Amino acid sequence: MVKAVAPPKPIVPPTPQQMLESRTRRLVAEIPVTGDSLELSFYDNAEIDGDSIALFMNGKLMYAHILLKATAFVVKIPMADLAETNEMVMVAENQGTIPPNTSLMVTYVDGKRYEATLESTEGSS
Repeated sequence: MVKAVAPPKPIVPPTPQQMLESRTRRLVAEIPVTGDSLELSFYDNAEIDGDSIALFMNGKLMYAHILLKATAFVVKIPMADLAETNEMVMVAENQGTIPPNTSLMVTYVDGKRYEATLESTEGSS
């Protein structure tokens, strides 16, 4: 007798939007913005281990599949695209080889340096 068995369903990873919606958010920093644009630089924090992130601004996906490295991934946002108050969320797409997913975000506003060490897991962004 031969028994037919359906092949296993492929595992479909969640989308960045699904990750955003399913995780709690933690406020890490507040940064005042002035000038004509805001420039944010994202680096892998500590050891380069394959961390990948997605960035959301005010709930909308800006970038996905950003591989964090020692060299910066730079995001430049015109002030005209920003509201009076904005929320940027970093979502870990993976944990790299050394969990959790960590990144360093650096920006300069009016000559002042702002840093935020961001940590994201499967439960929080």
